[in-house]
Amino acid sequence: MSKRIGDCSAAERNKEPIFDALLEHLANAREVLEVGAGDATHARYALERLPHCIWQTSEAPGHHRRLVAALADSADHRLPRPLALDVRAAWPRGPYDAVFGANVAHIMDWAAVEALFAGAATVLRPAGRLCLYGPFLRRGETPRPGNATFDAALRDRDPAMGLREIEALNALAQRQGLVALDDIAMPSDNRLLIWQKSGDRIF
Repeated sequence: MSKRIGDCSAAERNKEPIFDALLEHLANAREVLEVGAGDATHARYALERLPHCIWQTSEAPGHHRRLVAALADSADHRLPRPLALDVRAAWPRGPYDAVFGANVAHIMDWAAVEALFAGAATVLRPAGRLCLYGPFLRRGETPRPGNATFDAALRDRDPAMGLREIEALNALAQRQGLVALDDIAMPSDNRLLIWQKSGDRIF
């Protein structure tokens, strides 16, 4: 289970395939907000793969200090000072071209997942994109053994956590004016899900 909760080696392994898939969707993005940036592994790599982009990291208040320390040596203006973001509370003003989160939905309770979608819809520009990476379930399909084991371990740890059904996330997105845009298979039974905010593209 540790490989998907706070394991920087997992972030190191998955960063390349994630950004290989993200490039098509963020090729013209100028400002991205990352939710749950952890130790900033993805943020640092974003500067290599998306050199035109300002990558605003954020982390839950209880983990914010760790993220600040992880970026203490960075003087790059494309990595602004990390934000402390409780998804249930006030979000930064934005607007952003994209909101990105890796391995966040399954460690949040459902109310926080709802708040994540609502907050993202608020701060995204028209046609901006919400991009979530991680293990997900599909309604009516038997999960792969690794994901089934991981889901059970999460729920044993905290019944409010667990892998989320893609269909349930799509319903949340729809209520917030976000349209399902892409569903990309990733290594190790993960997926990259992308929703787009309604409106004409302006970036």
